Amino acid sequence: MGESTFDQPNGSAVAETRPNAVIAMLVSPTRMTQALMALKNVEDRFNRRLKYPYVLLTEAEISPELQDKISWATEGRATVANLPAEMWDVPEWLDRRKIQESLDIIGYSLGYRSMCRFYSGFFWKHPALSKYDWIWRLDTDIEFHCDIPYDPVQIMIDENKLYGFVQITGDAIGVQPTLAPNASTFLRGASHLLPADANLGFIWRDVPKALQGEAGNNDWTIRTMYDNFEISHRSVWESPIYQAFFDYLDNQGGFFYERWSDAPIHSFGLAMTLRKDQVIQFTDTGYQHQGWGYECPDLARCACVKDSASEGFRDNADWWFEAP
Repeated sequence: MGESTFDQPNGSAVAETRPNAVIAMLVSPTRMTQALMALKNVEDRFNRRLKYPYVLLTEAEISPELQDKISWATEGRATVANLPAEMWDVPEWLDRRKIQESLDIIGYSLGYRSMCRFYSGFFWKHPALSKYDWIWRLDTDIEFHCDIPYDPVQIMIDENKLYGFVQITGDAIGVQPTLAPNASTFLRGASHLLPADANLGFIWRDVPKALQGEAGNNDWTIRTMYDNFEISHRSVWESPIYQAFFDYLDNQGGFFYERWSDAPIHSFGLAMTLRKDQVIQFTDTGYQHQGWGYECPDLARCACVKDSASEGFRDNADWWFEAP
């Protein structure tokens, strides 16, 4: 399997030339304190040593006082960047009545749906991120319970990986009932773009049916990379098939007519573009999102013990590495 545990710093961790990578975080105006706490945790656990820059993406103006706090927490390595309207706002051509009906029935705010669309098709194109080869996405409501004495990005480079993750989960069909059928319809006309060894069994129970454009929700495994922790090389998202996939989905309007999420869309895209061995799992970071279940490694460098949030935790990594 492609999982990695590194207990001690190694040559990769202290390389003189740092990879061209950035830590990206989308910050809601209502979560600034949460973001500062997350940045402090990331600095304490690994980035004060690695010194990767940060880009904080926001739809709000940041006050000088808050910028001072961000600069202090990150030793001046953070850039705050606004979200362009074309990447964030609801497209003009969508039916506002249908959107309102969806909001009333499904819930999830327009801001949440804009976030899903942004992370699905635009984040790596943002001007503040476009110069970086590697993008390490983190959310504001996260915590690392372990020190990380190595450089995960350099490990990925050394081992020829293009995507790094911590956990795989199942996703919900009810809020995105037409996502899988649309993904299958797209594949019917795009199979010529697929690499021969793409890991389609990760996402489809019946791959031939999916390639014929006939698969539906019962054929979707709902297996989803938990992408609030995600390290990716931009070539994954710049691949012709992923770009065509996003454009097709965006034209269907499902980000706003339903609640199509970036996590399953990334997962569909990864299954279309990568081999199993181009992905790596990090099992020794003690990464936790929103206080939910997480892996508490039995390592001295981890400030956690097995409790209700970590006892019996299953990361489901075999869903990717052992997919048919």
